[in-house]
Amino acid sequence: MLFAAVAPVSFLVLPFAALLTTARPRSRWEWVALGVSGGAALALLATPGEGSLDAVSRGWIVLVTVAFAAGAKFRPPVFWHLALRACLYAVVGMLLVVNVRAIGGAGMPAASVWTEVQWEATRHASRAMRYVVEVAPGLYPVFEPAVRLFAAWPLWLVLETVAGLALAWRGRALLTPAPLSPVAVLNT
Repeated sequence: MLFAAVAPVSFLVLPFAALLTTARPRSRWEWVALGVSGGAALALLATPGEGSLDAVSRGWIVLVTVAFAAGAKFRPPVFWHLALRACLYAVVGMLLVVNVRAIGGAGMPAASVWTEVQWEATRHASRAMRYVVEVAPGLYPVFEPAVRLFAAWPLWLVLETVAGLALAWRGRALLTPAPLSPVAVLNT
């Protein structure tokens, strides 16, 4: 519940659906869970976005999910290695996507995209802190430091991602005992 309050739900349901697909669902409950999580992920990703920060977040979770599920399928499934490697691959993928799009003339220069994303993150953090200060005026002295902390969007993006991947990893393990990787079967 806490995760859904602070992070996009697609950061959980998309990796969960990918892990279920990787494990090859066998029971009716596994198929139902895959249908519900996959449908929810597609619905969340298909809704209209709200700017560059939202577009980067959506691209990010798709790249992380692909890297995470592929890593789980083809390597021994050790969560931290898979999650951090998936984040690293997604960073490279996002840099390539933004730079190729900028070079191709399809949009604004790459530096402008990242500046706009940072500005949107700062604006969202400021809006959230304004609501907090309205409810608790005594927190006004921490307004600016909190905005700076919450506007550090790459840090929060990785933290939300790792939390979502961990929940998806644990949820998949609770739902189905099937191994994710043929390497895991050989090592047991």
